[in-house]
Amino acid sequence: MGLPDAIISPRLSWQPAQAIKQLEAIIEANQHQGITLIGSSLGGFYAAYLAEKYHLKAILVNPAVQAPVLLQDFLGPQLNPYTNEEYELTQAHMIELEQLVITEPTADLYWLMIQEGDEVLDYKEALKAFPKTARLTHEEKGDHSFTEFERFSAEILRFAEILTE
Repeated sequence: MGLPDAIISPRLSWQPAQAIKQLEAIIEANQHQGITLIGSSLGGFYAAYLAEKYHLKAILVNPAVQAPVLLQDFLGPQLNPYTNEEYELTQAHMIELEQLVITEPTADLYWLMIQEGDEVLDYKEALKAFPKTARLTHEEKGDHSFTEFERFSAEILRFAEILTE
């Protein structure tokens, strides 16, 4: 299997429970292969939940560890800027997110990648939620997109055990 075949980047539902079901189906269909999850922002929140549920490695990039709290400010009609899909975020969705919160992460499953310049999330919350990890990348500057993420490509492939050199 070549590298492009080893990477799955699905378009997920905006509804938390539906997004998790989509991801669980992918994990279960590929469980015979080594799986490492990579998630940024809300995707990092989802990745942490799934890492614990399936005991998988996960790389969390500026994760939204307090998603149920943060998204309270966005209740009501929304527009996905990437797909132009209109939807309404409700309190029921916040309850779905609450069910995904992990309280005792398994340290050796995670690589936490944070940048202090994240203009959306407080990096200190991620450090509190993941006080111990297998690996930590903590940079002073940067932004929510994790500036120059591609610098870590080879290390990510090694962490995922795709690249063994």
